Amino acid sequence: MSIGKNFAGVIAFMKVAASESFSDAARELGISVPAVSRSVSRLEAQLDIKLLERTTHRVAVTPEGRCFFESCLPSVEHLLKATAELKNSTQRPAGTVRISSTVGFGRNSIAPLLHGFKKLYPDIQLEFDLNDRQVDFSEGQVDVAIRNGRLEDADIIARQLLPMQLITCGAPDYLNAAGLPATLDDLQRHDIIAFRREKTGRPYDWEFDVDGVFTQLSLPYTQLFNDPELIALATIAGGGLAQIGSYHAEHWIAQGLLVPVMPQYIAQGRGHFICYRRREKTPLRVKLFVDYIVDAFTPAELARLA
Repeated sequence: MSIGKNFAGVIAFMKVAASESFSDAARELGISVPAVSRSVSRLEAQLDIKLLERTTHRVAVTPEGRCFFESCLPSVEHLLKATAELKNSTQRPAGTVRISSTVGFGRNSIAPLLHGFKKLYPDIQLEFDLNDRQVDFSEGQVDVAIRNGRLEDADIIARQLLPMQLITCGAPDYLNAAGLPATLDDLQRHDIIAFRREKTGRPYDWEFDVDGVFTQLSLPYTQLFNDPELIALATIAGGGLAQIGSYHAEHWIAQGLLVPVMPQYIAQGRGHFICYRRREKTPLRVKLFVDYIVDAFTPAELARLA
């Protein structure tokens, strides 16, 4: 065993040497006196040096032990300081939270909440990244992810913020000219504005609920975008039909710039989720951010913000 693998023995020796008492060291370390004695004995055997002189009434540090103590002291003090700082950082709201969010929902629904969080916790830094790529938490680059759809991963805690609905809609002028689709087959004769997948570059299938069955439909497109805002603007301009997230579409529908079609086919069962890794102790900064975002989407808070 290398000395680097016997931190327990080094710490036990340092505590005994500082207090010249096995009982005081045991009390400070929260272990028994025999456990401290065994740790020091193993260290001495490993070093093949006697560090302490033990008698019935007292403990004395040998010259070799004194030299070892003084050599280790700066490193041990640094280690204990780092441990205290780390423990403190988990008990006070400070540090950095790295957030990855889908582009559309992140821009429209999450980004406006960040300022309020910063006012509450000014010592927490936020790094906010908009992208539609799948997040790999194991890489350690993201603390929190905002994602859409159906999530099934035992290693991830996913808390739903809102149900997710994709609304098929078009501009009034376009629908007056092209006609209102009544069935899924009718979509084949319409101009389709599609959303491009980040990973493959191919368009997402459109989603519907047909008699309670989740159904996906691949449609030929006339325009393809990788940004939900551009899709909405192209649809408002009369470019065709698009499926737009309800969090985004409802704003334009309320203004009369978009008209929903085939509402009976809106797919159910998806949602907008805030996700983070399942672990024994979630850092306080992450827990505070997650709870803040979840609370912002409670019915009472949504009504207040409306």
